[in-house]
Amino acid sequence: MTQPSAERSDPPDLAPPAPGSEPAGPAAGSESAGSESAAPAPAAPPAPAPRVVEPPEPHRIRRPPDLMRLLFETTMIAVVLALADFGRSATTGLESDIHKNTSFAPAFFISALTIGASLATAVVPIFLGVERLLRREGRRVADGVIAAALAYSAAYGLNIWILSSYSPRWLTIVLTQSLDSSHISPLHVYLASVIAYLTIMGFGDRPTLRAFTWSCVAGYAVANLINGESSVTGLMVTYLFGRTVAFGWRYLRGVPNDRPTGQQIVTALTAAGADPAVCRWLTEDDDTRRYEVETRDGRRLDITVLDRDRQAVGLVYRIYRRIRLRGPAQRRNLISLRRTVDQEALMSYALLNAGIRTPRLVAVRELDADAAMMAYERVPGRTLEHLGLDELSDDLLIRVWRVQEQLKNHQVAHRRLALDALVVDDDGEVWLTDLRNGEIAANELQTRLDTAELMTALALRFGPDRSVRTGVAVLGPDTIAAALPLLQPIALTRNTRTAVRKSKNLLQRIREQILTFRPETPAEPVKIERLRPRTLLTVVAGGLAAYLILSWFASSKTNPLRVLGSASPWWILVVAAASVGTYAAAGLALTGFVPERLPFKTTFLAQVAAGFVSMVAPAAVGGVALNTRYLQRQGIATGPAVAAVGASQAVGFVLHITLIAVFGFIAGSSGSSHSNAPSTVLIAILLGLALVIMIVLSVPPLRKFAIARLRPYFAGTLPRLLDVAQNPAKLAEGLGGTLTLSVMYSFALWASVEAVDPHANISFATAAVVFLTAQAIGSIVPTPGGIGGVETAMSVALGSLGHLPTGFATSAVIVFRLLTCYLPVLPGWVAFTYLQRKGDL
Repeated sequence: MTQPSAERSDPPDLAPPAPGSEPAGPAAGSESAGSESAAPAPAAPPAPAPRVVEPPEPHRIRRPPDLMRLLFETTMIAVVLALADFGRSATTGLESDIHKNTSFAPAFFISALTIGASLATAVVPIFLGVERLLRREGRRVADGVIAAALAYSAAYGLNIWILSSYSPRWLTIVLTQSLDSSHISPLHVYLASVIAYLTIMGFGDRPTLRAFTWSCVAGYAVANLINGESSVTGLMVTYLFGRTVAFGWRYLRGVPNDRPTGQQIVTALTAAGADPAVCRWLTEDDDTRRYEVETRDGRRLDITVLDRDRQAVGLVYRIYRRIRLRGPAQRRNLISLRRTVDQEALMSYALLNAGIRTPRLVAVRELDADAAMMAYERVPGRTLEHLGLDELSDDLLIRVWRVQEQLKNHQVAHRRLALDALVVDDDGEVWLTDLRNGEIAANELQTRLDTAELMTALALRFGPDRSVRTGVAVLGPDTIAAALPLLQPIALTRNTRTAVRKSKNLLQRIREQILTFRPETPAEPVKIERLRPRTLLTVVAGGLAAYLILSWFASSKTNPLRVLGSASPWWILVVAAASVGTYAAAGLALTGFVPERLPFKTTFLAQVAAGFVSMVAPAAVGGVALNTRYLQRQGIATGPAVAAVGASQAVGFVLHITLIAVFGFIAGSSGSSHSNAPSTVLIAILLGLALVIMIVLSVPPLRKFAIARLRPYFAGTLPRLLDVAQNPAKLAEGLGGTLTLSVMYSFALWASVEAVDPHANISFATAAVVFLTAQAIGSIVPTPGGIGGVETAMSVALGSLGHLPTGFATSAVIVFRLLTCYLPVLPGWVAFTYLQRKGDL
């Protein structure tokens, strides 16, 4: 054993021997002395551990994908219920087919399926819970149990409410509709809790176990359907409801935070040979987190952490862009984390190979299954948006355009040439960053989109004149002119588009500068949109209109074709003629407020088209916009066109109120036994209108809002009305057309009542009050064509004011709305398409 004195002994003398002396041999000293003379130097102290500077991470986080799934499952519940309500017969037929086909199966097979599925749905959740506990994931198991309990309690409570008299009748029928509904529950309580539990627990990377488990759940649901314990719709809603509760609880509670930390980044960089010394957290944006790292050899690295959860934040916007834009105009909206990393790395190597300055990619590492890291060498410099005005030289502008020239020559598209993607170093050289959306082997359209984006971004800092002039000098006038049709807000990135909105008429000024170099350049925008917002609105509004129409027919339990077939054909022709007359009257009403001469045929077709447009947008919006567009196409300037349409609308509003008073007085003064009813309605309408006006005038914010909205409208309307008043013929035409329009609609409603019930004792004045009142309600209801509100108001008014039986009142309204609103949609679409093709719209 070594003595302590030996440990504390002085180190051996390692000085070289004196000149002339002989080296000591084995006989000259001991063996231990020779060993001490050969001892190695003491080891250097270990390097300090890398220092990580980052804000504390929460233990639990709310994941955006959970919120998106919650909204999706909730939406699907509404969709399933709506479809089931419309297709009740189809659901009943499906259940009938299932029962009929399973009746031929052996009884032991049905019993085995029921017992096996029941056992599996009980054993598998227990197995998953035990496994998670063995893997020390007790919190996940606790969350699963809580979600199951919440789903059980919520489903049980909903069942009590649905089966009570307080729930909507249609909902009860839809969820309990079955061939044997004696012991059926709307929602399967046990199945909802199991689905919520399994959704929380998850299956990891075991697709076989996942497929087996959900197959068992499906088998259990089928067994309940066969045994008549659940309905098809009830089982579908149960599945969606269980998942809704699970995602709702997980988002409310949060999940354990397993996002990569700075220490994981340090570990990954060490494995890559970077030898980090300090790692600092910088910022977090929509889909990335950024760090900066100082290595021991003096280098600085920029670290980008791609997180699958953060990528889901902008998923809705990316899906919207993908739906709206055509293929080549779409940016690479990657959802896969692996594909995103691969694409960015490929772009980095492609730019370096092309000689384009971009930070060198040092390391790419997968931090875990849901996150990856990309490390770039730091480029000392600032982005173009942070440079001072004195630094925005023409030489710098030329260098930026040179970068675009290199991209174009190598057929590479950056697809995000915004100001924050261009870095200027200390020597004034331009570097490209943010390569995630880039394209290799880019086509001509993608290159032109890059040119348009860069030209707009540079115009924000250098001005349109310098931006275009320098671009022409570098790329040539033809290349710059080719980007002119792509100068559209939809083609720009979000940051550039936001900045353009704050800079008034920037795109128009850029176009004017381009035309000074190439005056013959066509300025018509390239169609890069697959769907415009108007088209999306048309689809949504059309679907809503169809839903409201079908629900109204379903609630009235009246077949519209049967109503038409049983109605008087002569009166049906009268209603149809009155419907045609309304479009002619609308044309006269518009022509009367325009000093210019308008062709009657084209104006008539425009009003027919307006009927179609009003079915996909509120009537006060769609018809106004179409008539304004029509007048502009007829050579009338925008200001006078808007004023003319506004004047016709204002006069129509005044005459509408006046006609309600006039016809209400006539109906109230008649000798019918029900003469007081219309006057009561009239008083209620006028009092309600007065109340609304008083509220708006007495509340300052509402008053300011109303004045701000109405001032431009009446500012142009009053001069137009004064011009029309000086021309008696035009005034008579405008007032006569407006008056005839209301009278023809009122006559069509009265004729519809006569068509359904020839013995109905209802006066024309009463029918006029009913129509005018319902039309006012339809203008308030925010649905296309006032669907839903107009029908309900007319049916109730005809039943109460005209004292018609409910069935006859509903049938009369069906006839009226079919011939004046719904059936004219098809010829309205034909007229709309025809006028667009001719250039009149």
